[in-house]
Amino acid sequence: MTNAVTAGRLAGTPTASPTPQEARSTWPRLAGLGVVLLALGILALTWSGGGPRLLLAALGLLAVARGAAMLRGARSGRVERSAAVSGAGAVWLGLVAVALALVSAPATGWALVAGVVLLLPVLAGTLPSRRPVLLAAAAVVALAALLVGLTGGVDALLTTGRNVAAVLVGVLGLVNLAGAAGMARIARRPAPAAPAGCGGCACGAGGCGSLG
Repeated sequence: MTNAVTAGRLAGTPTASPTPQEARSTWPRLAGLGVVLLALGILALTWSGGGPRLLLAALGLLAVARGAAMLRGARSGRVERSAAVSGAGAVWLGLVAVALALVSAPATGWALVAGVVLLLPVLAGTLPSRRPVLLAAAAVVALAALLVGLTGGVDALLTTGRNVAAVLVGVLGLVNLAGAAGMARIARRPAPAAPAGCGGCACGAGGCGSLG
């Protein structure tokens, strides 16, 4: 749900700064996603009846859309074939999330608790440079969930899971809005001037050097 620049920084790999043209096409999507996520988080916190179920269903649909895009990219060769596995997993998990949201509020609560507990281990698998810290944090979260369940019971665990998930989604929405603001600033920059004698004909093919 975050942009490629943010993901690259989290992974500890250098990423090139987006061009104004790329930023102009990216920032509206980031802003729209940020607004949706922030609204879902607020609804889940303030509407106990249907907010969490709406949150889970919407996250499932977003996962399905993202997974389908990854599968299309893998088929067309735009992304690595390994992305097809991740895309298929995202589609499957997204459909399961939507189904659980339609079943009942308790099923939704358990799904959100599982999502909160498994979030950090999943991030640890995708961010090797941060793996020790993320795994340690994951152990703390799992222990906290166990303690809440033992001391407060199932209802307390489900309520805490729903609230934590809502807060995380809201924070992610704010992160996307901040990223959209940064992209919008880049989009307002003037495009770099073409070198003298350049007609722009080879830029899409890798630059003038590719013609030789």
